[in-house]
Amino acid sequence: MHLQVLVATINQYDDSIVNKMNIRCDSIVANQTDRTEIKDITINGFRHKTISTKTRGVGVNRNIALLASDSDVVLFADDDVVYNDDMASRVIKAFEETPQADVIVFGIDMTKAGLVYEKRRCKNRKLHVWNSMRYGTCRIAARRESLLNSNIHFHQCFGGGCLFGSGEDSLFLKECFDKGLKVYSHEYVLGRCSKDNSTWFTGCDEKYFYDKGVLFRHLFPFAAYLMALYFGLRFKRKTDISIIKRLSLIYSGVHNGKKMIPYKG
Repeated sequence: MHLQVLVATINQYDDSIVNKMNIRCDSIVANQTDRTEIKDITINGFRHKTISTKTRGVGVNRNIALLASDSDVVLFADDDVVYNDDMASRVIKAFEETPQADVIVFGIDMTKAGLVYEKRRCKNRKLHVWNSMRYGTCRIAARRESLLNSNIHFHQCFGGGCLFGSGEDSLFLKECFDKGLKVYSHEYVLGRCSKDNSTWFTGCDEKYFYDKGVLFRHLFPFAAYLMALYFGLRFKRKTDISIIKRLSLIYSGVHNGKKMIPYKG
């Protein structure tokens, strides 16, 4: 069984990302930058293709990597992840031991200043749509043929660098469920993900809450207002925006979500 890591990144000008992320298998690096270029190299016997484009948006970038892949299994990646040495063999083993799985979500450690502040763990179990909307894309691996046969790809209006700031991971998993793919979680921990810096995230400002409303409209169109209320009331991250204003922004996003109207301030 063949594994490729599909890395979404920006402004890479050399091949150092492969060693930086400790990628010990084949990879495709989708690099959004100021040039158009395709480069193939071999490091330690593994094939690494870098596709540089002038496109913008993480959904576009992940789709470029997915369409260029040719492996049995793909693992989606961000450039702030550093993998454990045995990652490739353990991901392949997970799919071999779970032949019914089309998609598997793994664990990961979140770090700041080099120290682990959160251990995001999974149990070995089958997932359902109601308990799978919290997993980031860098934890998701899938059988490539299952995705292509079901025409599943990443939404190009949600996520870093897109019209709406986040949610491409949740929308991706939701589409997997909607099209009948079997999604599982696995206890193996891929590695560490640094949260020291973010290329796109600008904080929990007014646009952040509005964009969440748009996302809820697309994830759960018949329960979007209920989800908006729950999110607004349960929100615990640092923000100076009052709860009344938060709910107003989220509801506005839900209302405008069908027409994909961006936040205008």
